[in-house]
Amino acid sequence: MAEVTEDIKNQIIDYLKKVKRSVTNRDIAKALKLEKKVIDKAVNELVNEGRIEWVSFGGETRIKLPESTE
Repeated sequence: MAEVTEDIKNQIIDYLKKVKRSVTNRDIAKALKLEKKVIDKAVNELVNEGRIEWVSFGGETRIKLPESTE
């Protein structure tokens, strides 16, 4: 498994800015052509850093940028 780098985290942030909606980790992994395990770890780190946030819709967990950064 690839290591989570600041570059991967920045790619996730850039992707969220581009799509302008909440997405799943699987969506991000597919778009960035990275392993979902790497995306899962990077997303957890970004949530802990307060750079993105979780959103739940009917049992599905998605991620998005915090309102203040959109």
